Amino acid sequence: MIGILVVTHGNLGKEFLKTAELIMGKAENAEALALAYEDDVLVLRDVIKEKITELDQGDGVVVFTDLFGGSPSNAVAANLKALRFKGITGLNLPMLIECVTMREQMSIEELAEHLQSAGKDGVKLLNELYKV
Repeated sequence: MIGILVVTHGNLGKEFLKTAELIMGKAENAEALALAYEDDVLVLRDVIKEKITELDQGDGVVVFTDLFGGSPSNAVAANLKALRFKGITGLNLPMLIECVTMREQMSIEELAEHLQSAGKDGVKLLNELYKV
């Protein structure tokens, strides 16, 4: 099973994961890490490395971050060369739910591409949909 790690500013990732579980049920092999204002980004980088290693059951890990160029994203990117995982920034709830439901049906490469599309497709302008 592909592991899931969510790394965000504050408790956003933890809440995203809790919300996905509210909708989908318990997400096995999934965790979230939070970066608080006073936290050391270098320590976070090392914790991310440990968590990816823990979550990798042989199929890889998808690591989500909230904001490209932010400290969580940079800490994840610092581990790209050393570990096997797919890093995706711009987390939204539709892509996280899609990851939980599809990660046993696709390779990590297919899943990463699918999640990028799911994230984009999850953004809708209600005014256009409802013609208001």
